[in-house]
Amino acid sequence: MLDKYLIKNGTLLSILNGEEKHADILVEDGIVTKIAENIEAAGAEVIDAEGAYVCVGWLDSHCHFANFGINPLDDLLRQGITYALDLGSMGPENYEEFRKELLWRSDLRFMSYLHISRRGCGGTPNRTDFDSPDDIDREAVIAMANKYRDELVGLKARIDDKFCFDPVYVMEQLRSLADELHMTIAVHAPRSRIGIEKLLTYMKKGDVLCHTLAGNSDVMKVVDEDGKIKQCVLDARERGVIFDLSHGTNAYSYDTAEAAWKAGFFTDTISTDLHGGNINGPVFNMGVILTKVRGLTNKPWWWILNKAIAEPVRLQGLKGKETDIHEGMKADMTIFKIEEGEFTYLDSKKESRTFKEKATAVYTCTGTKVYTCRDRSKEQG
Repeated sequence: MLDKYLIKNGTLLSILNGEEKHADILVEDGIVTKIAENIEAAGAEVIDAEGAYVCVGWLDSHCHFANFGINPLDDLLRQGITYALDLGSMGPENYEEFRKELLWRSDLRFMSYLHISRRGCGGTPNRTDFDSPDDIDREAVIAMANKYRDELVGLKARIDDKFCFDPVYVMEQLRSLADELHMTIAVHAPRSRIGIEKLLTYMKKGDVLCHTLAGNSDVMKVVDEDGKIKQCVLDARERGVIFDLSHGTNAYSYDTAEAAWKAGFFTDTISTDLHGGNINGPVFNMGVILTKVRGLTNKPWWWILNKAIAEPVRLQGLKGKETDIHEGMKADMTIFKIEEGEFTYLDSKKESRTFKEKATAVYTCTGTKVYTCRDRSKEQG
């Protein structure tokens, strides 16, 4: 804990408009009290940001830090993330246990989706999310959602055959529950037989389609056989459905992403789907996902960070998350470097690509605490 610290020599980057300026940042009692050139502050701990960018703290709008081997300190805060969404790891039977542990053990700021299965994502050996209709207890979902409405963004379901006995039944239950609660939904369906055209008929403004660029199933691809974006996708985006990247272990294809980009489509938001099964590859951390997007699109880093931070805040109505650095705010910053060289990473289909630039978090600042980041992606797979 630092009562007073000074970030010196960095380049302050706005993710809202790309503006860059050299400035020091003084933090006292966890509050940004001054932003100016050449600040002198007696007694302050100096954080040297020479050669680095300083932007508002990174956000991960899709990860799993409950029952999935993720440690909020090591795998999020020490990877540049100050705010995260648990994307429906837990259901009404275990959500309270999850949130209580997280609130007491971590400085990570978070919100969550509530899985509509009793036990959330699996939860026990030899069980899926939805083995039968009995796995959805509507009264329990409604009670839990109402009790923690201030910290729940919406409701979640996985409707791939691997996790779901009947995708149409589950989607109807998910939609019905969300409408009754006046909440949005998030849907995992990269390998679902339901097909993207039918699936999107259930989705409304503010709902999130996860794993948009997975490329695992022709019926779930956003691009048709002629290389054009499917009309159902364009219509859904027009009415406010959110398309998220959510890389994950099996849900991001370079070829699919490139085809969509060539057709003029990119996801509205960028997230990792980080969990214990992919922290050592192919995801590693947010920096690697940002790196892959930069290599694919060649868009400016601020534009990419905007889709990872500001757009989830705006589109999903996330509470308590800053989108730009200003005096008077509680410290919420990520200090990161752009390295040049050759950096090779796999997609979820084990196809490799080599990129010339890489984003690496160096420090994470939240309130009175400054975390030194470590780069797990050096063990490249």
